[in-house]
Amino acid sequence: MLDGPVPQGARSVSWPWYHHVLTSELTPDAKKLLASYSRVSAAEVEAHIYSVRDKAWGIFPWPCVGEFWFLSFGLAKHPLYRSMVLPRLKAGHTLLDIGACLGQDLRKCIFDGAPATNLYASDLFPEYEELAYELWRDQDRLPPRHFFADDILADNTTFTSGPIMTRLGPASVDIIAITMFLHLFNYENQLKVATRILRLLSSRPGSIVLGSQAGSIDFGEQALKPPFHRGEAGVKRTVFRHNPQSFERLWREAGQVTGVPLKVSAVLQAPADFLAGADSTFDTAIKKRKRYLTRSRTRRLYFSVMRT
Repeated sequence: MLDGPVPQGARSVSWPWYHHVLTSELTPDAKKLLASYSRVSAAEVEAHIYSVRDKAWGIFPWPCVGEFWFLSFGLAKHPLYRSMVLPRLKAGHTLLDIGACLGQDLRKCIFDGAPATNLYASDLFPEYEELAYELWRDQDRLPPRHFFADDILADNTTFTSGPIMTRLGPASVDIIAITMFLHLFNYENQLKVATRILRLLSSRPGSIVLGSQAGSIDFGEQALKPPFHRGEAGVKRTVFRHNPQSFERLWREAGQVTGVPLKVSAVLQAPADFLAGADSTFDTAIKKRKRYLTRSRTRRLYFSVMRT
């Protein structure tokens, strides 16, 4: 989705996914974390969020930034978060959050008792590190150098010499979270990302890639909406939307390329018993607010990819 400079007009605050007023985005979980973890008072919390959001919009006007998705703890909504992710983190396993934005999922893990020393985050823009510290006010709790500004789609030489591969290294990460990330790319680039993720995944059986993203009942390439619909030289941009079957095929292909045996699970809009206790803002919010990714047959896809 990002293969050139910011598209002309993309930073305009007139786009419908730039939400001018916080409503359902400031969930009880977000309020609790900002109050108890970040020590942001109730009187200042909304101004604090607006200030950080507008700085993030200035870095790059992602629709998710305009929609305050950095207040949504996507990893914590995953069915395996309480039963697998948190216990493993507390036992000393490592986690890398790719496409971390402002590091909200790492902060939720720390708040829920995971040791910060084994948590890492990566995103394209180096400015996100300091902005995340500004939002969460936790430089005293999350060690420096745990954020990697890196491009997972860079050429092989650049990626191999980049911070993820040099500071973590191949086969080094037990849990890789990719929440609302893979859907940013077309199929070709998703396969490239998936193979690189599998290179990072620990060789220990049970190591896992998990997350959620925009999926669709009908799989296939979808044209992006303006202002992100064209890349450099006017080339039309597409992103690939998966249903569970196509998602499994993607990771089977990546597993064959890398020689990694995998068990893949994916479900669209998981039923209530699968997501017991999870927040369902993806469903309810799209009825109230304009969202960039939403179409009539869009569903959230929850998934796990486990090394066997």
